[in-house]
Amino acid sequence: MPVTFDDSLWPLLITRYVGTMSDMEYEKSLERLSSFLQRREPFFMLIDTSRSGIPNNAQRQRQVEWSRIHDELERTWGRGSAFIVTSPFIRAAMSLFFHVRPPGTPYVIVSDMDSALTWILARMESTGFTAEAARVRDQFGSHTWHTG
Repeated sequence: MPVTFDDSLWPLLITRYVGTMSDMEYEKSLERLSSFLQRREPFFMLIDTSRSGIPNNAQRQRQVEWSRIHDELERTWGRGSAFIVTSPFIRAAMSLFFHVRPPGTPYVIVSDMDSALTWILARMESTGFTAEAARVRDQFGSHTWHTG
C-alpha cells in the first residue's frame, strides 16, 4: 500500500505516503487512521508526504468528509501534527483544505524530516510527554534537536 503507519513510538504516529493511491487504498488508509483515533489516547502525528502523489478530487472530498466526522476525536486526543510537504501543489492544496477545514490540533507544515521532528519534540515536551520525546530522540539518532 502507498501509505504506512508506524506507531512503534506511540504516542507518535508516523504516517508516510508514497506514490498515488487508488480510491480503495485511500479509503483503507482513512479506516486505519480512524483506528488510531479510536484508541482515545493523546497522540502526535508526523505526516510525511514528501514522496506522495496528488490525491484526486474524490479523495480530497473524502478527506473533508472524514475530518468532519472525526473532528471531535482529533480535537480531544490530538496534541499536534507536523506535515512534511515538498510539493508546491500539495502545499497549496493543504492550505486550501486547512482554510476550509482547520485542523483540530496545532500543526506545522515543513519541508524536511529534521524540521518536523524538531517541532514534534518541542510539542511533546511542552505538553508533558518528555519521556516519550526522549524515546523519539533515541530512535532517530544523534541529531541535535532544538526544542526551545
